[in-house]
Amino acid sequence: MKKPITFVIVTVVAIYLISRIFSYYNSTHILSNQAVFNIYLDLNENDIDSFFGLKKGTFNKKKHTIICQLPVYGNTFKSIPVSFNINNIDCSREFNNEIDTKYDNSELGGNDFKLVIVKGWGGPIALFDANLPIFENSIVSYKDITTNYTRGKINNIVISTNRVYDYCTK
Repeated sequence: MKKPITFVIVTVVAIYLISRIFSYYNSTHILSNQAVFNIYLDLNENDIDSFFGLKKGTFNKKKHTIICQLPVYGNTFKSIPVSFNINNIDCSREFNNEIDTKYDNSELGGNDFKLVIVKGWGGPIALFDANLPIFENSIVSYKDITTNYTRGKINNIVISTNRVYDYCTK
């Protein structure tokens, strides 16, 4: 009677420890079935107008925000801010759970990103969804971008007038 109880207790403790180790590893690393995205625009204000097919002088950094909708499905946050500062991309930066969002295979779908110029958006960017009717009056313009990305890493995707590429694998 003592051996079966000891076996059950040891098994439960082992399973608990293994799950804790995996949880810790998952919270500090990107697994091979997950991806993280940072989106950068390598365009000046004049190029942004022509890139989005807008009349020259339409885009204004003070009045407009550029948001990227990721190729993500489900009930997760799928919009992220677009940065203009490609000079500060750190390809050796480790995953940081406080600033990065991981998406796994069940959430990732396709290679189609949507860049959206939004006017007067003061809410959290992560909640923006260009497909919802309540946001249609805020959209100045959008552009669909198709590019490949890699699972298991932080994808630093740079969009310029003539190409889209991962900065860290260029």
